[in-house]
Amino acid sequence: MKNTTKQHISQSPTDFGIIPLPHHTDERGTLCVADGSDQAFPFKVKRAFWIYDVPQDQTRGQHAHHSCAEVLIPLCGSFVAHVNDGTRTMDFVMDNRNEGLYIPPMVWCSFSDFSTDCVCLCLTSDEYDKEGYINDLNLYLNEKQK
Repeated sequence: MKNTTKQHISQSPTDFGIIPLPHHTDERGTLCVADGSDQAFPFKVKRAFWIYDVPQDQTRGQHAHHSCAEVLIPLCGSFVAHVNDGTRTMDFVMDNRNEGLYIPPMVWCSFSDFSTDCVCLCLTSDEYDKEGYINDLNLYLNEKQK
């Protein structure tokens, strides 16, 4: 069963879900913070990258990481995140700049339905490691069953 939700809040470093990002608003606008020093953010950032200009019929992600955790933040526009931890599958409509989607290690994710103006920031707990990816869903599911 698939759930489309914005309500699944991550409660631990091993559970995927939405994390509210600390932000401060005054007459000058809003400043949002994601620096790892707050308990709301589960790791120190070692890498940042952003995704944009994704054609509407394309899917990104389609992988899990052995040891790297990620937080995805829609800086502009929206996208849908499809997340599977081997027992649960959930879809998240990512359209709030004050929230990030926390994806811990060993959680499968793919992203689709990017709006034409979407810019998605990804903050990771580790530096890029090609060997750290699982790019086959069946292999991922087999590893999760062990």
